[in-house]
Amino acid sequence: MAGARPFKIWNQDRSVKKGIVASSLQELVQKGKDKLGITSTDGLRVVIAEDGTEVDDEDYFVFLPHNSTLMILPKGQMWRPEGIGEVSGHDEPDFIGGGTEISERSKEMIAGLQKNITRIITLSNEDLQLIVDLAIGHLAHLLQDTENYAKTVQEACQRHLDERSQTTQALDLLQLYHNARQNSPFIGDDETKRQKLANT
Repeated sequence: MAGARPFKIWNQDRSVKKGIVASSLQELVQKGKDKLGITSTDGLRVVIAEDGTEVDDEDYFVFLPHNSTLMILPKGQMWRPEGIGEVSGHDEPDFIGGGTEISERSKEMIAGLQKNITRIITLSNEDLQLIVDLAIGHLAHLLQDTENYAKTVQEACQRHLDERSQTTQALDLLQLYHNARQNSPFIGDDETKRQKLANT
């Protein structure tokens, strides 16, 4: 079979792993579907198991190395980082670094960044810090994207927090300077200076 290469394929919850040989993305999908017991090709997606990158055209497929590990996802199934399994009947809980479960509001807030990443600038400091503290794998899952992208989002949130902190510090210094000027007996017109000196 000219151009055929070996691949390893997982099903969506990594409970079944098979080895196949394919020369095209279409052939990989067909063989993989049969080996994993998937009944329909409707909406099937192929992603790289390690980071969730979608393989959706033959041009990209031909550059995949031999023995790449891929996942074949049925319609409606999303890639999840390794170690986060499917939980039937309810949403899987997500946790920040300290083990605190993320609220539904926070999950919706993070999911909203999928549609418009510029929403970061409207988030509160608490929400930004939550994203920064979230485990990379969990954040990637909530964003439905790769861990590299999740890391970039965290870095953007941290930069925005730092900028806000610097702005707050600058405003505090301006306020202190303003207060010092208001209370100084050496600043103001002559009458104001005399009044301030009389009160000291």
